Amino acid sequence: MTYYATANRREPHSRFEMPEKYKGYGVFDPESRKVGSVKELYTNTYGDPEYVRVRMGIFGLKTVLIPVGFVAIDEERQTLTLQ
Repeated sequence: MTYYATANRREPHSRFEMPEKYKGYGVFDPESRKVGSVKELYTNTYGDPEYVRVRMGIFGLKTVLIPVGFVAIDEERQTLTLQ
């Protein structure tokens, strides 16, 4: 599991070379209940992750932005867990 709480300004694009890769990852609360799925990952001008747009609800019509400092990414399971 990788935590992204701070951005490294010296190495642009160091962690998210392909932000579209995370589209569709499941998003879970701290108690492992699914709350939605990743729709988009927003980065700043340095390429560092800033926000995750999460699709929520039965039909996925509601979306929220979550700062990446509040998520842990598990690339093996393709999930994000809210911290």
